Amino acid sequence: IRNFLTLFLSIEVTKAMLEASNAKDSGDIAAYAFVQRKVDLFTEQLNESNPLLTEISDAMTREGAARKKIAASSAGSFCQEEKKDDCEKWMLVAEKESLAKAGANEKLMKCNLKYKNLMKELRESQ
Repeated sequence: IRNFLTLFLSIEVTKAMLEASNAKDSGDIAAYAFVQRKVDLFTEQLNESNPLLTEISDAMTREGAARKKIAASSAGSFCQEEKKDDCEKWMLVAEKESLAKAGANEKLMKCNLKYKNLMKELRESQ
């Protein structure tokens, strides 16, 4: 998701920058202002979403590592008795990171909704 969203926003910024350049070259001040606002919104969304994407990615990495530790210290779905403390510790880590990932995903969805609405308002203002 990280690379897809970053790529999508980068493409949209590039397209909008080209549109802005064309509007400026043709002397269409109103079109230039409109398209420049699109550039600004896409850039802001890219900047705002990037730390959230990092948060999600980091939590997924930590959760995956914890789950590997759980697998190494368990037999099926049960912690091996001699590794029970270690296994339970990693279960807590995995749960914590799963919740962190879900929280960051929620923040990312709010961010995306914010910019969807801002872009809608911009289109409707024209």
